[in-house]
Amino acid sequence: MTIKYELSKKQDENKTNQILVRISVSRIFRVGGKTGLYVSPKDWNEKTNSVRKISKIESAEKQRELIKLRDELAKLESHIEKAIIGEQGLESMTDKKDRQEWIDFVIESFNNPCVKLTRIKGLTFDEFAKIYVEVKSKEENWKPAKNSHKNRKKLWEHPSFDKLSAVQSGVRKMNPKLMMDKITGATLDEYQNFLIGEGYVNTTIENHMFCFRRILDWAYENGYLKYGSDVMKHKVKKLRTAKPTPFNYLTWDEFLLFYNYEFDELEKDLELARDRFCFCCATSLRHSDLALLKKSHFDNPDDPTSFTIVSKKTDDAPTIFLNEYSKSIYMKYKDRDTDKGLLFPRKSNQKMNKCLKKIACRLGITREVSKTEYCGTDRSDITAKVCDIIATHAGRRTFVVHCAEEGWTEEMIRSYTGHEDFRAMRPYFAIGDKKRRMLMERHF
Repeated sequence: MTIKYELSKKQDENKTNQILVRISVSRIFRVGGKTGLYVSPKDWNEKTNSVRKISKIESAEKQRELIKLRDELAKLESHIEKAIIGEQGLESMTDKKDRQEWIDFVIESFNNPCVKLTRIKGLTFDEFAKIYVEVKSKEENWKPAKNSHKNRKKLWEHPSFDKLSAVQSGVRKMNPKLMMDKITGATLDEYQNFLIGEGYVNTTIENHMFCFRRILDWAYENGYLKYGSDVMKHKVKKLRTAKPTPFNYLTWDEFLLFYNYEFDELEKDLELARDRFCFCCATSLRHSDLALLKKSHFDNPDDPTSFTIVSKKTDDAPTIFLNEYSKSIYMKYKDRDTDKGLLFPRKSNQKMNKCLKKIACRLGITREVSKTEYCGTDRSDITAKVCDIIATHAGRRTFVVHCAEEGWTEEMIRSYTGHEDFRAMRPYFAIGDKKRRMLMERHF
């Protein structure tokens, strides 16, 4: 088996030539195809039929261009090799037209993985989801998951993958053999009712249905749903959800208790958890972003006034100004040696939550909070102590609640939190009793 590249003789308007591929498996099976990749003749080595060597004196942009093209050709060659190994009927393709259709499909499936669907009959939703991931991860440039996460079948470090995995698991549990050509509007109702039966709260069900529909929208746009128009028109039953209420955040006095508490010399683990959490309370950072925060993100490493970090979840990059609390925590850690220049030593979300509950219990933060949840039409009123439910995300919620109490506008708060609109921020935007009491005393 040999796979070789060569330039076509025809140039386009940009004075580039398309790269052709020639494949020889045996005397019988020989075929050529158009790769869809173009290169200037001066960047092509005719002797080796490959991208020329890169000169160190040329621009960095040109070097990246040639490296990318070389990588694409290597990936395409590997893709063709796998296709040849996986194709059982190569020797039976005696007709030139059949061979040409085969290589055209192989190259097209490299440039656009979704075309694989056109050759698959009886495709299940589970199989479709894997191809959907392949396409989206390439389109949106998802980062591969860490090796430790891959053991838990987490392939990509991206919020979309987590949401898709949740839907994929749910649909698999509902009907492991759900066929794409059997999905109708009624399937949406079936999935919603399944989630209600599993005991999911309505807010979680809404998230599942939103993601499920988005996947089916993509399938419909690309022509892979037999009853696509029925799915698009269908509206599932509106589920009742309770309005957000103040829940799982610290009052200002509770925050000061956390911030000012002095730990023993042997409690460095709890002290680190407290400092990380209080930094989130004072800056609105998510714990996932705090884990990526480096000293280099600050405007002045010695005496900073602000920092800018690209959010892991939304890719927005707000500039966050420091206050006396966040700055004092920064100054406490700025000279410490940490992995990869991080501001804080690493600490997992699970360990953080465990430490925060321990600290809150020690400080006597036993204030009871309540919230209402719905599962289908069933209502449940949940009451719990702050020390039993506090978690890292309470830091971000604490920031939003206190900013609202101090009279910040919605737009100003969003300039720190990075929420696109009020709808996205609404679950965090719970006005506490402080402002309500102040207004009552002022006007009555």
